[in-house]
Amino acid sequence: MSKTSSLASATEQPVENKITTWIDKQSESPYPMWALSAASNYIIRAPGIPGLFQTMAFAGIFAGAGQIYSYVTNAGDAENGSGIATAWCLSWSFLNAKSALKSMRPVPIILLGAVTLNTVIYGKKTLQVNGYI
Repeated sequence: MSKTSSLASATEQPVENKITTWIDKQSESPYPMWALSAASNYIIRAPGIPGLFQTMAFAGIFAGAGQIYSYVTNAGDAENGSGIATAWCLSWSFLNAKSALKSMRPVPIILLGAVTLNTVIYGKKTLQVNGYI
């Protein structure tokens, strides 16, 4: 075994640690919520997608949650910002996950995946702050 290969294997992180590190890094930024807002605002009416009013409302809510997250984090209260983002993502999921999955179409399932990813990103931080993880 050469010295370079043993050094490379010693500095590599397991995949689980890389994913956890990435999620922790993303939870410090409002950009995932803003990306979700843009994605949900971009999607047109299709089977499995909520109605126009609900789509526009949640796009605004996601953008507002990102802005509130940014403001609250800069004020030194990142815990509440991640809680707000988590709550709105869970609200969207409770209202729309079933119809997205039943449609079996890629666009609603991708949107559900984006909402789920944001829930994981900000929910992990919320659970850590409250001492559950």
